Amino acid sequence: MKYLLLVIGLLFLIPACAVESNTESVVGTSNENNPAPSATQVATQVATQVATQVATQVATQAATQVATQVTGSSQSPQTLPDISYFATNKSDRFFVDFEDIIAGHPFVGARSPRPHNDAQVYFSSSDSRWKNAQAPSDFPAIYAVADGYINMGESWFNNVVDHSNSAPPWWHVAYGFTLRVATHNGKSIEFMYQMEPYMIPELVGKPKDFYKQFVVVDKGQFVKKGDILGYMYVPSFDEMVGSKSGSPHIAFSFIKQPRTVYAPAIFTEDVVRKFGNIYRNPIEGWESKSFGNDWNRGRGLPDAMGWMISGEENPFNDNEVDVFLYDGIKDQQLDSVAMVYPADLGFETDKILYSEFGWGDAVLDNINIEEDWQLLFAGIGGPMTFSIQIFENNSVRETQVFELRQGQNFSLNHTDNFLGDTSEFSISISDPEGWGWSIAFANREADFVVPGTTRDVSPLCPPECPPSPNPYKLRGSD
Repeated sequence: MKYLLLVIGLLFLIPACAVESNTESVVGTSNENNPAPSATQVATQVATQVATQVATQVATQAATQVATQVTGSSQSPQTLPDISYFATNKSDRFFVDFEDIIAGHPFVGARSPRPHNDAQVYFSSSDSRWKNAQAPSDFPAIYAVADGYINMGESWFNNVVDHSNSAPPWWHVAYGFTLRVATHNGKSIEFMYQMEPYMIPELVGKPKDFYKQFVVVDKGQFVKKGDILGYMYVPSFDEMVGSKSGSPHIAFSFIKQPRTVYAPAIFTEDVVRKFGNIYRNPIEGWESKSFGNDWNRGRGLPDAMGWMISGEENPFNDNEVDVFLYDGIKDQQLDSVAMVYPADLGFETDKILYSEFGWGDAVLDNINIEEDWQLLFAGIGGPMTFSIQIFENNSVRETQVFELRQGQNFSLNHTDNFLGDTSEFSISISDPEGWGWSIAFANREADFVVPGTTRDVSPLCPPECPPSPNPYKLRGSD
């Protein structure tokens, strides 16, 4: 009877169809050579098989619960590909929506005039969507670029970016995490998301952990491509610190743990083309109130997730890559030259009197302009000099007008100091590295708005920023 009671008790723990199937396989059929088992034997065998099946189901459920706690998903732990997978299997999910950003720049590599080892996208503090936002989900969404696992540092919501080397010194607070999407030689490859609103929460009456509410995933959680991971807080101008030339942004790159940084060449050509169009042609124009000097890092560059990349910055192989759009191999055939053409410098096209552009050293002779003029000159990178030779009184007077120093990236210069001085002159340009230059002369009535001069709200600090809480006084990059 005790075996029968055990069987009855276990039968209630599993589906009826499973019991029926197991009972048939245990009882079978009987004949002279194979006598039917006794009731006790049947009960014992059924109890054993049922108990085994129940134990298996319980173990499976427990394993699923553990996986859910670790990954945030009911799926089994996922095996991530080698980073080489993304050389040809690109993601079509950019990490933000293009309609939410107004500018950007690609990863600017070690072989460029002035390297910067991440790429960035920028947001407008004058956009009514963000000015009127009430909840974190009203702000720009941030997406998973691929399947992977979330990783977070201990202070991910209060990452002090220290500019103690600035004069005057200042700092701000960022928040961020990484998404582990691949491996290579036993090391994790992670996509970095670093949100930098250019704000100190406590300085504007917000709690120290203010940014926590803008991230909706947890450390160790498994996410799928396209999942929302969080939101970008876009502050108002009167909440910002730094300078009038700072711009709320997200920095992104690949990181091979612990600290090797790669160009984030994970996206499809269509995504990269859209990104390139935005960093060459900001949505609010170069006169935007949200303009930041760092926008210049992408001005005039070709479509790419990385420009002038060294072999050490290439996630797929050791090739140096001028324009990183594909796999680091096909890219060798791409045109890498950068240029901001005269019509795009800032003058109204119909007001331009003379223009020219090129790469390398040049002499432009016998320029004749019969009216007062003003001048714009742009250089992609230094060193570079721009000089004017003026012909007057049977002699030549040379004046160096502009200079880009070694290690300087894109620079746009404006002058009207020569209004009415002369009608005939020549120009000499020294561009030994061949980075590229562009000039435009316009009449004196032409309108020109200097980028970075339209913001009418000063930052909270500096000067007089509170002491930095960063004990190491790191010279954080913006």
